[in-house]
Formats: sequence, structure tokens, C-alpha cells
Amino acid sequence: MLGQWLAAYWSRNYTDVVQGVVFAWVTLRLVFQRADTKTKVQKFILSFLVSYNTAQMLSGLLYFGIVSHVHAAGTLLDFLIATGCLLLPVFFLMGLYREIVGVQGPAPAFIYTLFFNANCLAMLIAMTTLQRLLITVGLSLALVFCFRKEIRYILFEKSVLRMDRRFHGTAMAFMMLIGAEAELPRIVLNGGADTVGNQLAYAVAITGGLLVILFLIFMKFNFFAIMKYENYIRAHDDDTVTGAKSLSYLLEHGGVMIRQVRANGPALAVFYSDIANFRDVNILHGYDAGTVILHQTAELLTQTFPDGIVARISGTHFVGIVPVHQAEEKFAQVAEKVEALSLDETLMFRVGLCPVKDWDQPAGDTTHYSQLTTLIDLAAVATRHLNGTRKAVQFYDDAMRQNEAIRLHVLAHVDKAVEDGWLQVYYQPLVDIKRKAVASYEALSRWSDPQYGFLTPDQFVEPLERVRMIYKIDLNVLRRYGQLVRDWQAAGRTVLPISFNISRTDLEAGIDLFGEIEAIIREEQIPKKLVHVEITETALNGDSAVMQRAVRRFHDMGLEVWMDDFGSGYSSLNVLKDYQFDVIKIDMVFMGKFDERSKTIVRDVCRMAADLGIRTVAEGVETAEHYAFLKEVGCTYAQGYLFSKPVPPDQIPEEGFQF
Repeated sequence: MLGQWLAAYWSRNYTDVVQGVVFAWVTLRLVFQRADTKTKVQKFILSFLVSYNTAQMLSGLLYFGIVSHVHAAGTLLDFLIATGCLLLPVFFLMGLYREIVGVQGPAPAFIYTLFFNANCLAMLIAMTTLQRLLITVGLSLALVFCFRKEIRYILFEKSVLRMDRRFHGTAMAFMMLIGAEAELPRIVLNGGADTVGNQLAYAVAITGGLLVILFLIFMKFNFFAIMKYENYIRAHDDDTVTGAKSLSYLLEHGGVMIRQVRANGPALAVFYSDIANFRDVNILHGYDAGTVILHQTAELLTQTFPDGIVARISGTHFVGIVPVHQAEEKFAQVAEKVEALSLDETLMFRVGLCPVKDWDQPAGDTTHYSQLTTLIDLAAVATRHLNGTRKAVQFYDDAMRQNEAIRLHVLAHVDKAVEDGWLQVYYQPLVDIKRKAVASYEALSRWSDPQYGFLTPDQFVEPLERVRMIYKIDLNVLRRYGQLVRDWQAAGRTVLPISFNISRTDLEAGIDLFGEIEAIIREEQIPKKLVHVEITETALNGDSAVMQRAVRRFHDMGLEVWMDDFGSGYSSLNVLKDYQFDVIKIDMVFMGKFDERSKTIVRDVCRMAADLGIRTVAEGVETAEHYAFLKEVGCTYAQGYLFSKPVPPDQIPEEGFQF
């Protein structure tokens, strides 16, 4: 019975059997040409067993099994069933073929697609069984020959195509289309009868041929563009400006180096570096001078770390992989030598290091770069922690990992923090020095997070300022104060004014800040005499015209404008000349030092402000001596721990603070 069945199957499907043999032979030629004889025999048999010949057998069994229970001959349902039965075994066997070939990526699927397309197109255009055999085998070999370079490229070269799911998707979509095309004339157009002579069947066959041609053109162009670009990148492994390696070289070879060195060698670290003040070189001395410095910096790095990889990714940023041992000392030496390259400015070479602790990239896989790029990003985070310091080297550690997690958490949850009350408003009293009574409060945001606990202002204010989202915090302060005003007025309590901070980035956030503040004041029914706007002196850096218009606009709205941290910048006198502030808050650094020089400055600032009709606030008042001095020099208000730290509203006594 088996012999009879095989003979019958051969008489009906010898085209698929012959194509299966060709498929197995092509697999050996493309993938296993250098393998031993035993491997070749095994791979030949296995490839034949998963070829389209087997898929046809499985699809036939599936189809007849279903239609024996579902009567839909010649209908659209019959077409859908037949198409599904044709494709499901193909997709299953394609997965097995990938395991046989042992190559990750799209190459196995693409090879299988070519043979599938050849077979389906032959079914569409052949008039006889012999014609189908000749067309199937001839077209299969022609397609493989046409794409032989591309197939070898995705089989053996390191290509982005190995990660591109769209490539897989295109092949799958076309197989579904051409498979449906092959079933269409047999079932839908002629009710299951022979389609020879049917004009609609001819039209479908022509359409199928055009689809295959379009598929070939599309794939050829896709391969050409990607291969040309990637070959160009490989041909330029060295950065043309500095002679260091390129980023593509680092990504391509970095994983191999890490895996090899970690097996037997020293611990490694990924570094990310920058050169501060380098822009001044280009401005003052031209780009040629800057290029020379970059080239010398690259030479210093490669000479200092001959066993590592040093690459330049952009501008003044060098990255790479180096041994951890003595890395800090060696980079410090590089920093000194880079500083010695300075012309009229002081160049500062700063580098962040992230030790390579865990590495699970499989051997032979050099196309998945996410681990390495993540380490580069973490090293860059360490570099940012050097801002404002004289240090040259910083390791990425667990504390930074925690801070980075908090930063991302803050950015992702700021709206939820506002809505769910994670952001609370604390109030610190400002005391009228003459009366020694509370005159107003400064409203300050505090973030109590359910996951990370109480966050310090630098953990949420700085990240939000950097992305121009701090306005959500600042407006929340005013909205919460409006609720407090209503509650206190309903309880018959005395309501005092508040000052709340406005950042420069609030004006750059792309919102109508003035309209938002006006709307909150109106909705919460806050008397405008209770609202004072604080702007830090450092916020005045940059476009002075923008800030001058902002100050005028707040005044036009009927709000007082205070300047916070007076004396923390370098142009305080110009600030008093150019801006019409109602109050200036003297930076707490003067109370912190409280030596004769600080006293002289505070005394003169208070006298000058009084002559200009500006009230003054001294921040950081902590002792009775501070208070007595401020009273003597005529300061208007005092703020500090001598009176109270910032407290939530429920800790403000009903009768107010008594001093």
C-alpha cells in the first residue's frame, strides 16, 4: 500500500519532489560547502524533508481533512481554507529549516521564499505537468542565482538585516499573497474545474508573474542600498578627522573583545568622554586648530590604552573599551595633557567609566548592540556628574544607577504625581524683622514617592527643568495654595501671601504660562495681592529681553515679582539696573560665611535696595546674631531655620508662628 501511495504521489507531485532535491542541493552549496561528508549527507536529507514537497503533503492532508467535514467547494470559504492549509505547513517547516541551517536572521526564510515563489508561479502559468516541472526547477535555480551574492551576504556578513523584522515581514506577506494567488483560479474563478482556457485565470497568472517581478525588484533594491551603506561603513573603520576608530567599528568589534578578554584577561570598562570649553577653540582660532587638538587627543588615548578600543562618535566625544586597572590614573594623565593643549582657553577633558560586569551576548553574534550602547549611555551619565567640579574621571556606581532610575521615574510619573498628591507643598515663613512676625510664606514643592520615598529637590527639579516640564510642578504649587486659601477662609483663619518659584524653562516650555497662572488665580479665587512670583538670578542669564518682558507681564497681571538668590550670579548690579523687582532675596551663602566681607556686602545691598524702593529678604538665617545684624542694617525680612524649616500646611499653627 505504501508503494502504491508513493507511486501515485510521484505521478501527481514529482515536480515538488524534484524541487525538494534541488532545494537540498542548493542548501549544501550555499551553507555547507566546506562541511565534511557526513554533515553534508545529514543536512541534505534534513533539508529535503523540510522542503516545499513536505509542505505540499501536509497541506493536502490538512485540506482534505477539513473539507471532509466542511462542504464549501468552489466558494470563497473553500479558497480561504485552501490558502491557510497551503501556508501553515510552509511557515512551520521554514522554522525547522532555520534550525537545520543554523544561521540566525532572515537568510533561511529568504531562501525558502524564493523556492516557494517559484513553485507557486509555475502553478499559475504552466499548462501541463511537464511545463510546471521545467518552470519550477528553472525558476528556482534562476532566483537563487539572481540573489546568490545577497544570500551569502545575509548568511555570513554582520548586517543590520539580521535584526530587521520588516525584512521577515515583507517575505511573509509576499508568500501569503502569491500563495493565495496560486489557489485563486482553481477554486474561486472556475468552481474547481480546470482553469486552462479561462480568461480570468490567465489574468491571475499574469498578475502573479508581475508580483514576482515586483518582489524581485524591491528585494534587489533593498539589498543594494543596505549592502552599499554597510560596506561603506566597513571601509571607513577609522574616523577621518582624528584617526580613532568609528562608532560602527566599536559596535561591531566591542562585543568580541569583551567576550574574549573577560574569559582570560583583566576587567574592562566602557568610557565616554567630552572636552569642555572646546567650542571656544573653534570660535577664536578656527576649525583647523580644533581639528589638530582632536587628533592629538585621539593619539593620547590610543597610546595610553594600546590594548583597548578608542572611537570618536561625534564632536568632542570619544568612547571606547579599556582595562579597568589603573584606568582612573591613566585618564587623569590624559586630562592633564589635553589641558596642556589649551590655547587661550582652558580645555577640560572629562571621562565617565562604566565597568563591564555582566555580558550575555552569545558567541558569534556581533549584531545586537544594545548591551554595549547601554554601557556607553551609563558612562555618559557618569560624565554628567563631573559638571561643576574639577575632577576628570568618574566611575558609574550604584548611587548613580539609583539616581538615574529616579530621574526616569520622575519624568514618566510627573503627571501622576500631581494628580495623586505625591507632590506636596511645604511653607517656610518670611519674618518681618521690625515686627518679628510672619509676613508671608515661601511655597516649596516636596515629592513623597510611593516607590522611592521622599525625593530631594535636585532629584526631581533638575530633571524636569532639563526637559522643560518643571512648569507642571510650579503651577501645582499655585493650585494647591488656592485650595488652602479656600479652606483657611472657610475656617476663619488668617491667610498670608506666598511667593512661589518660576523657572526660566517655564517660559520656554511652549505653554502660555501667564494665561495658565491667570486661569488658576481666577478658578481658585485667589486675591492677587496674595501671590508673589520668584525668579532666580541665574534664570536671568541669556536673552534679557525675554525676562524683562516676563517681569513686566507679571506686573501687568497685578503680581509682585521677587528675585531669588541675589548675589549667586556675576551681574547682580546689572540685574538691579535692568529689572523692576519688588523684592530681592539675598542668597544664603552670605549668612553661611558671615564674615566681615559678607557683612559689608549685605549691609550695602540692603542700603542700595532701600534707596531704590526695593524690599530685601535674607535667606539662611539660623542664629540670633544673624537676626540682630539684619535688624541693624535695615533688612526687611528674614527667612531661615531660626524661625522654622519648611512645613506642610497642617503643621502651621492656627494662631500663626510666634517668635
